[in-house]
Amino acid sequence: MLWCLNVIIHFILFSGTARLMKRRLTKKRLWTVSIAGSCTVFIILTPFESWFVHPVGKALLSVLLVWMAFGYRSLKTFAQTVFMFYVVSFLAAGTLIALETIRFSMLENHGFLNDYTASMYGSFSIILMVSALPVIWLINRWTDLVTKTRKLKSAKLANVNVQIGEDHFHGEALVDTGNELKDPITRAPVMVMEVSVLEDKLSSDKYKQIQTMVREKRMEDIEHVESWKERWRLIPFRTAGQDLQMMFALKPDNVRVNYDNTEVQFDSMLVGLEPQSLSSNGDFTMILPADPLQTSTNATA
Repeated sequence: MLWCLNVIIHFILFSGTARLMKRRLTKKRLWTVSIAGSCTVFIILTPFESWFVHPVGKALLSVLLVWMAFGYRSLKTFAQTVFMFYVVSFLAAGTLIALETIRFSMLENHGFLNDYTASMYGSFSIILMVSALPVIWLINRWTDLVTKTRKLKSAKLANVNVQIGEDHFHGEALVDTGNELKDPITRAPVMVMEVSVLEDKLSSDKYKQIQTMVREKRMEDIEHVESWKERWRLIPFRTAGQDLQMMFALKPDNVRVNYDNTEVQFDSMLVGLEPQSLSSNGDFTMILPADPLQTSTNATA
């Protein structure tokens, strides 16, 4: 029973951290890290109990669990994620303490309540509370800074749903004014999406086949790919200082974009696949061209 409760608590903490950081966390990884974190209750049965209850041990365990859940992209992003995990944990702990205080206040045993109040406001507790004020101020200031930074970034992000047959792929897309990639034959605009977004809808073998083809640019493999066989396209493109290259793309049924409180649907947009991460912070997994979006938004308005 205690172990199941710990699993649920860790699930809530990590899902809340992912939501605040706007990070994509699969259910499989979320449950894995929740179960791993909850297994620490069994450490009390081992000789490592003293290490686990030490603040340094708890801090190292938290860093390990955050790494298991979100990975490591950069030192700044990882530090922000660890910090946000502690913020969510403190909020959860504060809620529990508040509920426990309410429960004590409803007790009819006034003598016991007086003892509880005296323990809360003893000389040591007052010193501890005063000492904690600068820490609380710093936490609030850093939280506000992280939140403002995230809001500034999210102002340029759009929520995108790509439909390919019966499959739907969701993600955050950066609205890029410099992205003018188009199919040279149909002149259809091309958005870019991380190939990893396809992983949840494909079997392991099919996903690895597509991932290898896109990463190693093996154009001859396009005839042997079973998934979405009639939807594959090759888009030529050129970047600064590099020769002409080819991008693998898919022709979806439609691309629905929610941006600036407006929903726009594109039926002719192609989806180019990128083998590498598009964002070092994991804020987005797609890049959307701004021109067709602005044109459609203005037409809708």
